[in-house]
This record gives sequence, C-alpha cells and structure tokens, in this order.
Amino acid sequence: MDVLLIDPPYCSLKGIPTDVGYNIGLTSLAAYLCREGFNTAVVMGDLLMDLPFMSAWGWFSVNLSKYARGQLQYCAIVDNKNHPVWQKIDSIIREQKPKAVGISYLTPFRNAVERVAAIVKETDSSIKVIVGAAHPTLCPQEVMQNPDIDFVVCGEGEIPLAGIAAQLNQDKPDWSSVPGIYYRSPSGQVMSTPPPPPISNLDELPFAARDAVLGCDYDHYRVHCLTTSRGCPYTCSFCSDRKLWGGKVRRRSVENVIAEFKYLEQNYKVDVVDFSDGTFTYDRKYVESFCKAVIENNISLKWRCTARYDNLDVNLLKLMKKANCGGLYLGAESGSDRILGAMDKKITADQIKSISKMVHDVGLETVTAIIIGFPDETREDIEATLDLMRHLQTDIFDVSSFIPLPGTPAWEIVPEEDKKNIDWRKVSYKSFDNYFLKNVSAEDFRRYMTQAYKIAGRTQRRTVIRFGLRMLWESVSGWFKH
Repeated sequence: MDVLLIDPPYCSLKGIPTDVGYNIGLTSLAAYLCREGFNTAVVMGDLLMDLPFMSAWGWFSVNLSKYARGQLQYCAIVDNKNHPVWQKIDSIIREQKPKAVGISYLTPFRNAVERVAAIVKETDSSIKVIVGAAHPTLCPQEVMQNPDIDFVVCGEGEIPLAGIAAQLNQDKPDWSSVPGIYYRSPSGQVMSTPPPPPISNLDELPFAARDAVLGCDYDHYRVHCLTTSRGCPYTCSFCSDRKLWGGKVRRRSVENVIAEFKYLEQNYKVDVVDFSDGTFTYDRKYVESFCKAVIENNISLKWRCTARYDNLDVNLLKLMKKANCGGLYLGAESGSDRILGAMDKKITADQIKSISKMVHDVGLETVTAIIIGFPDETREDIEATLDLMRHLQTDIFDVSSFIPLPGTPAWEIVPEEDKKNIDWRKVSYKSFDNYFLKNVSAEDFRRYMTQAYKIAGRTQRRTVIRFGLRMLWESVSGWFKH
C-alpha cells in the first residue's frame, strides 16, 4: 500500500461512540490519491473501540457531563501503549504494509496523534509519518520537533500528499520538489517548501472515498457528511478557520453537491447528511439555489447544516424545511453581549433569543453551541450565559469549555506561560480542567460548567419526551388514516 490515512481515536477513548463512520477530510484525500493512481485506505480510530454505534439522532442521548468526566479515561488510555486500541492500529499497519501513514492532527488530539506516530515507527521505522490538518499547518516547527514525524503537510492536502506519495516510489526522493510541506534534510535540518496554489475549482475533486474506510459497516453508520466549501468568511475569535484558509472561501457548485447527494441516495442507506462547512448558510443565494435543486430533483435525503443567526429569516427557514433540512447547528456561545463582542460574533443575546424562537416556530430542530471559560469572562458574564440557556428555545445544547487554539485571536490573549503548560491529555472541549480565566477561580469554573451541563441535560430530556410523543402521535394518526 502507498498511503494509509488514520483518524486517531479520540471521543471513543472517553466512552462516547460516533454516529459517522468516516472523516470527510481523510476520505476526500483518499479519493484524490486513488484517482492519481496510489493505493490508499483509511482507518477510523473511533471505530476500533467496538462501542455501540450511534444512530442519526444519537446526540439526543449524549451525556455531556459523562463526556467531560471521560477525559480521565482518555488520559489513561493515551498513556497506556499496551491498550487494545493501540494494538489494533499496530496490527492494521503490519497487515497493510504502507509506505507512508498520514495522520489527521487537530490540537486537542495531540497525545493520540503522537501515540499513533510512535506505533508506526515501532512497527517499521522505514514507514514515513505525515501529519496534516489545522494544528501542523499553524504550528509546523513545533510539530517537527517530534522525531517520529517525518512530514508536515500545510493547508490544502491533496497536491502535497500526492507529491510525497510519488516521491516514495523514486529511488532517490526529492522532497524539495513537493510543494507545501515541512521535512528534514539528510543532516536533520527542518526544511520547508512554498505552498501550491489553492485548488480553484472544487468541482474537479472526486467525491469522498467512503468505501476506502477499513472495517466500516454502512448498514449501521447511516449518518453521512460532505462539505460544500473551504474557508469561512467570519472572524470568530476562538476559531482558526480564517487563518487556516487565508480568509478566502471557495465553494462547490450546487450541481456538483446535488450529484453527490444522488450518489449517496443510490449507493448507501442514509439517515441524514451533515454538512461540515464552517458556515453553510453564509451565502443566501447559494442556500436558496441548493434548496430549490433538492426539491426539483425529488431528493428525499434529510440534511443538517451549520448556520448563523445573522443570516436566517422566516422565508429562508421555510424553504430549507421544504427541502428536507432536518436541523441546524447554531453558535450562540454566550449570553453576555460583552463577551459576544469579544468573540466577534456580530450578534446580541436578544437577537439570539428572538431568532431561536423563529427557528423553533418554523419547526426546525436545533443544536445550540455554548462556550464557557473565555479568558475575559466574569462571573456575571457566565451567569448571563446560564440564564440564556434556561430561556432559549432549542432542542439540544452543545456546551464546551474554551480552548485556546493556535492561529486564533483568542490564542494571543492567553499568557505564554499558560500556553506552554497546557496538558492536552487533560484539556479538551469537554473537560473540567480547561482553565484560562483571569477573573474566575478554577473551583467556580467547574461549578459553572456543572450547572451548564445540568441545564443541557434538562433541555435534552424535554426534547426526548417531546420527540417520543410526536413519534407516537404520528404513528397513531397514520394508523387511523389507513
């Protein structure tokens, strides 16, 4: 095999199963490599823990407090090189015998990525280890300090990864000819090459190679995902998308996305399709065109997407619902207008409340994101967020604690000493150990997170009851109709 792509286990190490059987980024890279003639496969680490699969609506059953406490389990597993999940990865590498292993690397995944890289080198030191995605793109020199890592792919991965794969087949590889990478010279010096130009026409890329995932049963994993764009036009201070993509947005044509919907409809059992875009609804004309195309093509697939409060209105929401939209993921983040301003969200708490009610009245389900622990937050700010949660009309809350990600404006306001001391085994979006606040004690932060998780739990239980009653009514009314 030329390249084995690995998404390291993460959520499953905390005891939380996944509802999606593949990483859309890695399967898209696999499709490109296969088209270029390279033998490629994908390993999803979260499938290796043998947890019960999660249904399309599995987020109704996720216990956020349990997820947060699961960080201790994650810490224990990444520290235990003899854990069965690492042994399974070792066995797969020995069986597939790849020339190179590419690992997806997000900042909170650091310890899991380093464990996988070490396994590769212990299995066969001649296998090249490549890392890509947000963290190595933004921190390449830091990542290259790990001797188990041979290459960093910066930014868009298709052309650099194919270039590495091509050089692996040469007697004397010339790494300087591969664009967009960091590598080591024969003397051990870290070198880099200029990036390739961005792929201008995303329609030219093949659909994700979902069947390249080893051991994924799509009769069970019926949640599918795809992306329509690369980049995000917004400037939220906690997000690295703008730095990662240079502030520019490229988008697939509606016709190309509809073609992939038809492909999924014809080849898989699909419960729902999740759009993985930074913000799907940022371009109203595009959303309207997509919805009309879904209706005109009689596509029956349900879909969910990311959205912003400031680009929604009743007419657009009704059209989205008519086009089988099954839900929105919205970023409220805070109930404090001061913190919303610091986050550059360009919205107020009152607008969040009114638009959430509008979405609810149209009949679309929502998952609402909340972030607690932003560095400048005070007790009053956090209590305003908890009050917003108590009164907001939503189906599910996704509560996170703040993480300072490299490449974000928020990263710059975290003291250098705090950055150096982050233990990514303990710190994650869902953990009680995230503590970057200036004005609130660690003890009070944990207390506030506990309260937020309780409010989220109550909201979740009400939603489950309401959905259960709705399904019962639909079943009974359908029986009477027949």
